[in-house]
Amino acid sequence: MPRGLNDLGLSPDVLSRHVGWDIGAAAVARQLAVNLDATAVIARYSRLVIDLNRALGDNDAFPAMSDGIAIPGNAALTQGDLNARADHLFWPYHKALDSELARIKAQQKIPVMFSVHSFTPALMESERSQPRPWHCGVMFSRDTRFGDHLIAALRGVPGMAVGVNEPYSGVTHGYCMKMHGLAQGMPHAQIEIRQDLICSEAGQAWWGGLLSCLIAPILGQSNLAEIRHF
Repeated sequence: MPRGLNDLGLSPDVLSRHVGWDIGAAAVARQLAVNLDATAVIARYSRLVIDLNRALGDNDAFPAMSDGIAIPGNAALTQGDLNARADHLFWPYHKALDSELARIKAQQKIPVMFSVHSFTPALMESERSQPRPWHCGVMFSRDTRFGDHLIAALRGVPGMAVGVNEPYSGVTHGYCMKMHGLAQGMPHAQIEIRQDLICSEAGQAWWGGLLSCLIAPILGQSNLAEIRHF
């Protein structure tokens, strides 16, 4: 959290929960980058400051409420406030993504854009408080090249419950994969992993290893350990 924002008026307890960040996602992404010899571009500020996976014109890019919790520091933002956050966080992040994709394309390779996120097992808002049954969800929009292969591989893991465009729709969500994947004609997908499964180092390692094993053959690699049962 940038020091000048005074934690947006929130307590450390709130910021440590799912409203403040995608629990476990960064650790899984880092392991995938190591295992697959890929580049991980990771957001390092809370999505409550600015959600880098949403367009700037989306109200939820600067949420005044998140899962029923008021965000005082986002209640009365001026256009200057919005511009400052975009200049310091949004544009550098997306420029970094494009820079890495351009570097790979310059090597005459086809990049694959893969977004790693996590979702809470249940929202707190009363009308949406039903437990989410999926272990993970794969999101995509109108390009299913990568997503179809990943879904099929995940469904081959015994006991795995996979949501297709769940718990969010890849048509209405997933700004990064659409802006840097779909718009540039590159294979892409976004995975959402349930947070109780990756809130520990052991869970993060398990999912990082599993996804590496599943994705490697899709990318034409075959030098990773065999898939373990879920």
